[in-house]
Amino acid sequence: MALPLRHVALVVVVAVGVLVGGVLFPLWRQAVATSQDARADPHHIAGGLYFVGSPDLTSFLLLGSEGHVLIGGGDPRTARKIVDNIEQLGFNIKDVRMLLATDPHMDEAGGLAALQQDSGAQLWASAANADVIAAGGADDPSIVYTPYRLLMRAGVNDYPPPRVDHRVKDGDIVRLGSLALTAHLTPGHAPGCTTWTFTVRDRDRDLRVVHRCGLSVPYGATLVEPERYPGIREDFERTFRTVRDLPVDIWLTSHGREYGRFRKYEESRRAYASSGNGNVPAATGIESDPVAPFIDATGYRDSIDMAEADFRTLLAAQQQQQQQK
Repeated sequence: MALPLRHVALVVVVAVGVLVGGVLFPLWRQAVATSQDARADPHHIAGGLYFVGSPDLTSFLLLGSEGHVLIGGGDPRTARKIVDNIEQLGFNIKDVRMLLATDPHMDEAGGLAALQQDSGAQLWASAANADVIAAGGADDPSIVYTPYRLLMRAGVNDYPPPRVDHRVKDGDIVRLGSLALTAHLTPGHAPGCTTWTFTVRDRDRDLRVVHRCGLSVPYGATLVEPERYPGIREDFERTFRTVRDLPVDIWLTSHGREYGRFRKYEESRRAYASSGNGNVPAATGIESDPVAPFIDATGYRDSIDMAEADFRTLLAAQQQQQQQK
């Protein structure tokens, strides 16, 4: 029995939506990001803080006397790269005692299981992220675009599930020896999005570091009633206030292009080269300052301004559409 024409048309529309929105667009976006930021050498940032990620999916190693902290797990394909980068810098993945999650999406949490297995480290995640991460990305409430949800339900975007050992609340401080990192819940991009702050000692100065969770609105999200996900608008409003109030010298994100990783690295590398110290910071005697390119409070605030402007533009457009119905 032949399907009615309208049913055939609906099937075709859904299939095209899944192909374009769920497969081709993410692949195109990843290819653009990689081509724009192809170099991803592991490198020093400041004090005991190092970049150890892939071209665009970042991961950061924070050294401590009683073990190290790793922030961000990348996706399943980058976990091996992270381990190799740590070893290239002369450190050992087995010395990583603490893994910190930022959000539950595959490009930030997909590599956590492999990193946990290689290191034996325990994993900290926000209570709102923990179940999604422990399920390997299943039932993520921030995935609202219908083709993406179909892919999620089919298990296409699942990742190896890590073991979540600790669930943090807003304002919790996690400690490892002398290291202390504060969790700030900054939902919107995901309900459990977590921004981490800490201080690094670089020569004779203390530098405040903010690893800011994403501020982009999930693709296909609705900021007006009925909201998808519920509460997303107020989450973003609160998050913009929170991140603006954080004191910052160095800011980092899960995607390197967002904080200007490659440009800052190149400027820092030239400073190291001019001082003859390679990629390992010397304790004294550096006339130029290889850390200076990463000190960027203005860029941090500009990034928030741009994200909030995008949010307000989308909100206004959706409110106008709602009024016209």
